[in-house]
Amino acid sequence: MTQLPPVSLNPLTLPLRGERLIEASAGTGKTFTIGLLYLRLLLGLGGENAYSRPLSVEEILVVTFTEAATAELRGRIRENIHQLRLACIRGKSSNPMHQLLLEQMPDLAQAAAQLLAAERQMDEAAIFTIHGFCQRMLNLNAFESGMLFEQELIEDEQALLKQSAADFWRRQCYPLSLDVARVIAAEWSGPDSLLATLRPWLQGESPGLKRPPAADETLASRHARNLARIEAIKQQWQALSADVEGIITASGVDKRSYSSKHLPNWVARVTQWASSDTLDYQLPKELERFGQQVLEEKTKKGEAPRHSLFEAIDQFLAEPLSLRDVIIAQALTDVRATVQREKRLRALLGFDDLLSKLDEALQQPGGVLLAETIRARYPVALIDEFQDTDPQQYRIFRTLYINQPEQALFLIGDPKQAIYAFRGADIFTYLRARNEVSAHYTLDTNWRSSPEMVGSVNRLFSQLDSPFLFSAIPFQPVKPAAPNQSLKLIFDEQQQPALRFWLQPGEGVGNSDYQQFMAQQCAADISRWLVAGQQGRARLGKGEALQPVRASDITVLVRSRNEAGLIRDALNALSIPSVYLSSRDSVYTTPEARELLWLLQAIQAPEQERLLRSALATSIFAIDAATLDALTQNEREWDALVEQFAVWQQLWHQRGVLPMLRDVMIRRQLAENMLASENGERRLTDLMHLGELLQEASVQLESPHALVRFLAQQIARPNSQASSQQLRLESDRHLVQIITIHKSKGLQYPLVWLPFAAGFREAASALYHDRDTFTALLDVQGDAQSLALAEEERLAEDLRLLYVALTRSVYHCSVGIAPLIKGTRKKEGESDLHKSALGYLVQQGEAADAQQLSQRLNALTGEGIALVEEALLPGEMWQDAQQGDEVLSSRDITRALADVWRVTSYSGLQQHHSSPLLDAMPNFDIDAAGEEEKGEEAALTPHHFPRGAAPGTFLHGLFESIDFTEPPDSVWLEDQLQHNGYPLSWLPVLEQWIDRVLHTPLNAEGLRLSAIKSSERLIEMEFYLPINNLLTAADLDALLRRHDSLSQQAAPLDFRQVRGMLKGFIDLVFRWQGKYYLLDYKSNWLGDSHAAYTPEAMAQAMIGHRYDLQYQLYTLALHRYLQHRLPDYDYQRHFGGVFYLFLRGMDGSSPDNGIFATRPAEAFVEEIDALFGETGEML
Repeated sequence: MTQLPPVSLNPLTLPLRGERLIEASAGTGKTFTIGLLYLRLLLGLGGENAYSRPLSVEEILVVTFTEAATAELRGRIRENIHQLRLACIRGKSSNPMHQLLLEQMPDLAQAAAQLLAAERQMDEAAIFTIHGFCQRMLNLNAFESGMLFEQELIEDEQALLKQSAADFWRRQCYPLSLDVARVIAAEWSGPDSLLATLRPWLQGESPGLKRPPAADETLASRHARNLARIEAIKQQWQALSADVEGIITASGVDKRSYSSKHLPNWVARVTQWASSDTLDYQLPKELERFGQQVLEEKTKKGEAPRHSLFEAIDQFLAEPLSLRDVIIAQALTDVRATVQREKRLRALLGFDDLLSKLDEALQQPGGVLLAETIRARYPVALIDEFQDTDPQQYRIFRTLYINQPEQALFLIGDPKQAIYAFRGADIFTYLRARNEVSAHYTLDTNWRSSPEMVGSVNRLFSQLDSPFLFSAIPFQPVKPAAPNQSLKLIFDEQQQPALRFWLQPGEGVGNSDYQQFMAQQCAADISRWLVAGQQGRARLGKGEALQPVRASDITVLVRSRNEAGLIRDALNALSIPSVYLSSRDSVYTTPEARELLWLLQAIQAPEQERLLRSALATSIFAIDAATLDALTQNEREWDALVEQFAVWQQLWHQRGVLPMLRDVMIRRQLAENMLASENGERRLTDLMHLGELLQEASVQLESPHALVRFLAQQIARPNSQASSQQLRLESDRHLVQIITIHKSKGLQYPLVWLPFAAGFREAASALYHDRDTFTALLDVQGDAQSLALAEEERLAEDLRLLYVALTRSVYHCSVGIAPLIKGTRKKEGESDLHKSALGYLVQQGEAADAQQLSQRLNALTGEGIALVEEALLPGEMWQDAQQGDEVLSSRDITRALADVWRVTSYSGLQQHHSSPLLDAMPNFDIDAAGEEEKGEEAALTPHHFPRGAAPGTFLHGLFESIDFTEPPDSVWLEDQLQHNGYPLSWLPVLEQWIDRVLHTPLNAEGLRLSAIKSSERLIEMEFYLPINNLLTAADLDALLRRHDSLSQQAAPLDFRQVRGMLKGFIDLVFRWQGKYYLLDYKSNWLGDSHAAYTPEAMAQAMIGHRYDLQYQLYTLALHRYLQHRLPDYDYQRHFGGVFYLFLRGMDGSSPDNGIFATRPAEAFVEEIDALFGETGEML
C-alpha cells in the first residue's frame, strides 16, 4: 500500500470517508478533535469532505478502552453538542472552532433542532468500551454470532484458572515416575507455581512458541533424551579428560583465570561428576569453563587451547537440559482449553471471551452478513486510544471497516503512549495497522504545557534519530499553543526552568541507595515549594493571575506501589500530607477488616465476655488497657455495655448491618476519634467501605451468622482484582498526589516529580514479536537472541512510559537521575543507566560513567532545562495553615414524630420502653438483674444461690435443657457449673433442688413436671400477636382491673398507644391430661428463708413486677395459638391454667411455697381478644 506522508490535521476539512489514522501527541487535543468530528457527522458538515448524510448519535460508534474514558468522552461530546446548539440559537460563539462550524451551516434553526434531538438522545449514544461494544453486538446478533441467550459475565477468571492448572497438574504430573517428577518439582512446587509462570501468556491470544516441542514428544521421552545427552558427555569426558590439563596449561589461555592452583581441582570435580550416577540435570559449574567459546574468550595472547571435547561441551551446553518447554507448551494449550470448556458447561463468559466470540463470528462463513448488519447500524466508527489495541481487536475492526468506501473508520491514538503491554496491548498490531492505512494525520500543537515544557521534551527526545527504538514510531516535535505563551512558574521572582534534572553524586549507586536518596530529595524539594507557596514566593498561573503553589498542584509519578510507599514515608517525615491515587489493594486486607470482624462477632453474641473484650480492645474503639480493665471490674458499667451491644444486635436484625454500624459510629464517636489519629481518613474510609460491601452482601445471605462467615472468608482470601474491593480514595483535599504513570495517562498536573525515572527492570521472559510478521513469539528456553529482542521491546515500552510521564506537567517537571549500577558489582566505572529509558536518551544509547553522565546532562542544560548536582537538600517541616471549620446548622423539627405502628412486648407495655436485651436474648433473666449479693455466701441452699441476671439465666437454661422424666446427669450438671463459673460445691444442692421442682405437685390433681414428657412440651415458644386496634394504656388497664384482683392492686399502666404486633417468649407450654398449661420460671430473690415465698409474699412480687400483665398476655397468646391448632378448641375444656414457679421458694419446707397458680376467666380472655382486634396468623 502506498504510504502518504503524515499531514497536519484540520478537523474541519478532514474527509469523513474511508480509513484514516490520526496520531495525536500528548496534550494536542485528541478528545477535542473527536468532539469536532462528532459534530460534523451529526450535522453533515464539511462540504465535499462531509459524510454522505447527517447521522444520529446511535449511528456514530465511538470505542475507547476504559469505563472512565467512556464517561469522559460522553460528557465532553454532550457538552460540545449543548454549546453548539446555544451558538446556533445566538448566531455566534466565543469558541473559534464552533464559529467556523456555524459559518458552514445553511440553516441555523434546523441545525439547532438536530442538535437538540442529539442532546436528548445522548444516553443512547453508541459510545462504548471495546468490551461493551462486543457484548452489545453479540447480544443484538445472537443468532449470527452463536451467542447463548443466558450467559453470566464474570469479572475475574482466577478461580477457573486455578482449577484448570490443578487439573493439568493432576493429569500430567501425578502419573510421572519419580525421576521425572523430581525434575519437575525442582522447577515448580505445584500447580499454583506453574500458573504464576503461565499467567502472563494466558490473556488475549496465545503467543506462538519459537521452538515448539515435537508433537509426539512426551515428558518421558524428553527426559530419556536429556539423560542420554548427559551420559554421552560424561563418557566423552572420561575418555578424553586425561589430556585436558596438559592442553590448557600448554596453551596461551590467561593463566590467572586457569591457574595451576585451581585447574586440577576443576578437572577433578568434573571427573567426579562424570563417574557418578545420573539422577537429575544438575551440572557442575566448572563444566562451562571447559567450553571452547569460554576458553577462547579467556585467551588474550597466543593460541587458544583446542580439543574435540571442548567443542562437544559447547554443543552440550547450547541446548538447555530441561522439561520446561514441554510442560509449558502442553499447559498453555490444556489450561486454556479447560477454562473454555468449564465456561461452556457453566454458561460463563469472561471479558476476553466477548472479543474472541465476536472475532470468531466475523471470521465464520456467515460473518459477512454479521459485518454488514454492524456496518448498517454503525456506518462510522471512531476508535480512540488505538495504540492500546491488540491483534484480536484490530482484526474485528479491520473485518468491519477496512476497504469499505461507503463507511468511515478513524483510528485515533499515539504510538508514543502505548504503555499497556502488561494488559495485553500490542504496539506491533498498531504498526501493522499503520502500514495498512494509507491516510495519516497528526495533531502537532500542544495545548497543555508551557512553551518551555514543550521545548524541553522536544529537545530530550530529539537526542536520537529513533528515540522510541522503532523507526515506525517517529518523534515529531510539537508546537506550543499560542494561548499558553503566558503560562508562568515563579520562585522568588525568578522564572523557573521547565525541566530540572537532579543528579545523585557519586561514581555509581545501587538501586536501593538511589531510591532512598531520591525519595528524600523529592520530599525536601516539595517542602521547599510548599513553604515558598505559603509565603507567597512560589506562584503559578497565566499572565498576571498567579496563584500560590499548593500541595494539590504537586504530583509525584511512580511505577509501583513500593515506590509510592517510599515517597509517602519521606513526605510523612516532613509532615506533608499525601494521597496515593493508584492503590489496587483489597479493602479486606486492611486492619479495619479484621477489627470489624471482631466487632460483628461481639455484637452477635454480647453475652460472651471474651468476644466483647476482643471488640473493645480494637483500635476502632481506641480504649486503652487500663480503661478496659476498669470496665471489666465495674459490673454495672459492664452490664450497660452488654445491653448496648444487644441494642446493636437488634438494630442489625431489624434494619441491616450498615445502619447498625452507623449507630455504633455515632454513639461511640468513632469518626471523630479516627480522624484525630494517624491515617484517620484512610481508616475511616476503609471502615465505611467495608460497611457498604457487607450491606450489599447481606442481601444475598440468609442470616447475620452467614454475613460474619462471609467477612471471615473475604479476609482469608481477598481478591484485589474485584473493583468493588479496591481501596477508595480517602480524601480530595489539598494533598500532594502520588499516582502511577500508567494511571496518569490522559491527565495533567501543574508540577510533576519523577524521582525514580532512572530505574528499570530487565525483561524476565523471552516473549517478543517477530519484526517482519509482528506475531508474538515465546522462547521458553530463553536463548540470548530471544532475550535481546524481548529486552529491546522492554526498553521501547519504558521509553514510551517516560514520554507519558514527562508530558503530564503543565509548568515544571523534576527528574531524579543517577549513575545506576545494578547487581553486586563494584559501584564504579560504566553504569547500567543506558539500559533505562532516561539513560538511553541522555547517553544516546551508549554506556557511560558518572563523569560522562554529568557532561551529557550539562550539555542539555539551557532553554528551559536545568541540572542540580548537589548532595541531599535538608527538608523543612511542613505546617499547613489552619483554616477554621465552617459553622453549619440544621433546621429544627417542631412537630412530634410518633408512629403508633411498632412491635412491642410485655416489658414494652409494662414500662415506657421495651428492653432490647430481652428481645435479642429471650433467655436473659432481666427481672433478676440488679439483685447484687452482699457479703459472703452464708449457706449452700437455694436461698443463697448467687443472685442477679446471669445466675437467673443459668437456672432458666438448666430447666430448658433437662428431660423432666429423668434425673439430670451429674456429669452434664458439673460441666454446666464449671462453664458458667460456679463452684462444684453447688452440685448436690442443684441436684436436690431440680428434683424437688420436678416432683412437687403443682395443683390439687397431682400435676408434677416429672410427668411431662419432652414430646408434650414446647420450650421458649415465640409468638407474634397482631394488635389491629389502637391499644391505649387506659383501655387495657381498665379491662385488667375489672377481671383480676392482682391488677386492681397494681400501679396504672403507662405506655404510648400502639398498633402493630406483640412479641414474646413463653418459658414453657405443656399438655397434661388433654389440657394445655403455660409456665414461667422466676429466679427472683424475695428473701433468705422460706417465709419470703408464701402465697401472700408471691402475690406482692407478682404485683410489683406486673407479672399479672405478663400471664394475661401469655394466656391470650396461647388461647389464639390453640384456636389455630385445635379444630374443636374450647377454652373451658382445653386451657388448664397458669403456673409461676419461684424457684428459690421451692425448698421443700411447704408444698404451697414458690408456686403461684391461676386461671384467667373465659370472659376476660374474650374481652382482651376483642380489645386487640381481629385475629391474624401467628408466627
